Amino acid sequence: MPPLPRECPCGSNQRYRACCGALHDGAIAETPEALMRSRWSAFVVGRGDYLFETLASSHPDRAAPREAAVRELSRARERQRFLRLSVLHASASEDEGEVLFVARIFEKGVDRSFAELSRFTREDGAWRYESGVLVPADRLPEDTSAMTRDAFLALASEA
Repeated sequence: MPPLPRECPCGSNQRYRACCGALHDGAIAETPEALMRSRWSAFVVGRGDYLFETLASSHPDRAAPREAAVRELSRARERQRFLRLSVLHASASEDEGEVLFVARIFEKGVDRSFAELSRFTREDGAWRYESGVLVPADRLPEDTSAMTRDAFLALASEA
């Protein structure tokens, strides 16, 4: 496995070990946004085990055999370059949350970037990724930095 990054890939401007690395090592994410950022970083560093464990019990990938799913999730970093995560909106109630983000990803020179509104649920005191609505980059505005939740949902409904 390649060495771990010094700076956290999630874009927090913190050291990896103090940020997402702590969550990868067993700390509990305090918010859906923290879990979202840590899942992004898990893709970057190849932590398929963490990605699998942070799925909600209702997520369809939980039905797959654990070892095969972890292996496949860990290998995403071999096929894709995870360049940048931009969180545009995050909110949470006691047991539900959502995060709107833009992921800048390339695969074999092809732009696979997208925006997603992710849903999170709290299970046994820990946040888990439940599902998401995705809009590919070719349907996004050129400047996504000011995209609101409502604007995203309007784009998502244009399918």
